[in-house]
Amino acid sequence: MSIDKYKGFELFNDVVDLPLRTRNRAVVLANIAVDNMRDKKLSPKGVTLLLGYFNQLPLEERVGVQSAFVEDMSVRGFKLS
Repeated sequence: MSIDKYKGFELFNDVVDLPLRTRNRAVVLANIAVDNMRDKKLSPKGVTLLLGYFNQLPLEERVGVQSAFVEDMSVRGFKLS
């Protein structure tokens, strides 16, 4: 039995195309991050949501999603510190 959502956020487990599934998950992570920013810093709730969502992803797909998430955040104007 697979979980389809995490706290209302779609996990896209039904998407067969791996690049599309990776992109969708990265965009969800980026949206969670942006929605939970305070003064350009991620709120504790945001950190919890990001880590919880990421933890629901298959281990073998996490590296790709993380890379796509970093790229998406960079496009949105955020930098890693």
